Amino acid sequence: MTNIPPELIAQVKQQNPQLAALPDEMVAELIMQAMQEQQAEPPSSDEDLKNMHPEQLGAIGEQMKNQGRWDEAEKYFFQALDNAERMNDIGQQAKAANVLGSLCRNRGNYPQAMALYQQALTLAERSGDRRLMGVIYNEMGETYRMQGGYPQAIEYYKKSLAIMEQLGVNVAPSYGNLGNVYRQQGDFERAIQAHKKSLELDIKIGEERGAAQDYGNLGLAYQEQGRYDLAIEMYQQGLEIQLRIGDQQGVAAKYGNLGTVHRELGNYEAALQMHQKALEINERIGNEPGAAQNYGNLAVVYDKMGDVGQALAYYHKALNILERIDDQHSAASLYFNLGQLYREQGDAAQARAHYEKAKALFEMVGDAHNAQQVAQALRRL
Repeated sequence: MTNIPPELIAQVKQQNPQLAALPDEMVAELIMQAMQEQQAEPPSSDEDLKNMHPEQLGAIGEQMKNQGRWDEAEKYFFQALDNAERMNDIGQQAKAANVLGSLCRNRGNYPQAMALYQQALTLAERSGDRRLMGVIYNEMGETYRMQGGYPQAIEYYKKSLAIMEQLGVNVAPSYGNLGNVYRQQGDFERAIQAHKKSLELDIKIGEERGAAQDYGNLGLAYQEQGRYDLAIEMYQQGLEIQLRIGDQQGVAAKYGNLGTVHRELGNYEAALQMHQKALEINERIGNEPGAAQNYGNLAVVYDKMGDVGQALAYYHKALNILERIDDQHSAASLYFNLGQLYREQGDAAQARAHYEKAKALFEMVGDAHNAQQVAQALRRL
């Protein structure tokens, strides 16, 4: 089933009289095929972009965002917003503001993300699109979670859940997000219950991509409990699904998860193999944020192995990517890790310099929780 808006179907029928007699569902499928072709070779001229429907621009931008091509994605999202404003389409304006918010959140710019989500929510309320309101509440909850604002995150996830349940929409993602908050609060039993509920719902409706994500979330909960055998089992089940459905980004993420478990078990060679596999996939598909994370994970393993030179080399490779794509939050985490490395090496001056960079970035993006942790590390120097 497609999500093509009725007004776009009507517009296509009007512009193509030969399609006028076809059922709307068939025209929607044709539009989806056309979108996929455009996603393979996106239009580049400004005039082409101005003539595209905001829904098409959003679809191309979303694909680019998922590939880590954030600057290109931003161009399409802003064009979608401009076109929607020119059409006086409040619903499409809300969708464009929402995806721009998610892009800001990916970059770690939480205050700007929340401002865009609030703008999107106001527009969605005006257009009466309750489903989109549910989506936006979920995104706001995720943004609070990433900043360590767990009570607010739970509040917004529950608002989203209530709307989605009323509409009869799949609520598995909402349970998954609640599970992540409970896990980060250390409430592993509630986290596992929520992730199992999410998995049950996704399996029931055949949502394989969601089920793979659920297995990964369960793996994280078990891993943080120190139940490594169960964590590996969950990651492997998720990996099998993602290999079968061709979800390369998901496959890379699971290899990364497995690498982290092996590192915690002290199996450093196995950890390096897993992270290297993940890196090769992310580089092949152009997922720069994923590649940066892989370089960071490789750096941690080499640090554990006592190979400081390799650790530093991989940290700087990760930072080069993060600074290029303007992911300030992830860069802050890496500066903190570098501070830890220098502290362990007895180089207090370099440790302080990197901690201060991390603290400044965490404060800039509004992550008070992590900024406080870095401040504590500075006081311990």
